[in-house]
Amino acid sequence: MSMRSPLRALLAAGAIVGFVGSAWAVPLNYQVVVAESDINTTMSAAATVDINPDLLNQFPQFGTLTGTSTTKPTSSSHAVADVGLPGSFNNGAGGITFSQLTFTTLLAPGVMDGFGAISVPGGIQLIAYTAKVASLSITLDAPFSSSLTPIGAGEWAWAGVANVTISGILAPTVTIPTVQEVALGPYPFSQAITMPLAGTFSGDGTGTRVTLGIPVDALHNQSLTLPAIAVPVDLGGLVPGVGGVFSMSGLVLTDLTAAVVYSNSTPIPEPNTAALLALGLVGIALRRRKS
Repeated sequence: MSMRSPLRALLAAGAIVGFVGSAWAVPLNYQVVVAESDINTTMSAAATVDINPDLLNQFPQFGTLTGTSTTKPTSSSHAVADVGLPGSFNNGAGGITFSQLTFTTLLAPGVMDGFGAISVPGGIQLIAYTAKVASLSITLDAPFSSSLTPIGAGEWAWAGVANVTISGILAPTVTIPTVQEVALGPYPFSQAITMPLAGTFSGDGTGTRVTLGIPVDALHNQSLTLPAIAVPVDLGGLVPGVGGVFSMSGLVLTDLTAAVVYSNSTPIPEPNTAALLALGLVGIALRRRKS
């Protein structure tokens, strides 16, 4: 065997290791850990009731719906992130890239409540209106990357600004006590915004975790675009010939805080694992050349 053969074997093995290392880093799917995740929202909206003809010149009448909810993300919430695992993590040197990051929450009925009074000839007729945000989602619109900063044993911090879409479903209800209750909608809404995102990446020999944290005031008084909501409301025959219209506008996500945890079973390899693999491949290549 010539003197060049071992060198060629080493170079071939090195090429194999380089190929394996680059191919051995893949985006991983992280499923939400529902029990360890919480989402808190405060929302408000403007509501209007108008009647025609307005015999007492007291319309339109306005009200504000407000409400707060604490809930969990749905099991479909997930993240897809690449940190170089399983074979090229290198203690977080390559940072983290999210290609998908989303959570959806189903909020409790009657999140936003309000009431008003309709004045009609012969007395006052109460009208109550509520609005349920039946779902709320935040979804990453484009890949987002961040460096990983060590903050403890097996834990790194990430942060940056990302393009996301906030979307959901609004379902208002108008109630005239003892007369009728009318469910309106549902009305989908969607708003693309740019907002700061931050969290942690952590892991050990059993798996890895990604957390998404949205602190208080990070997403504050964010207006959400609603479709046109102006719905005729039957006043229950209170006054012949008088019709009502219920309108909603100005949906605002007053505040949103979130602590969402995602997990994956892929572990962080022990130090020097890549080097040992490379030596093993070199040895295999040399033995093959000798045989």
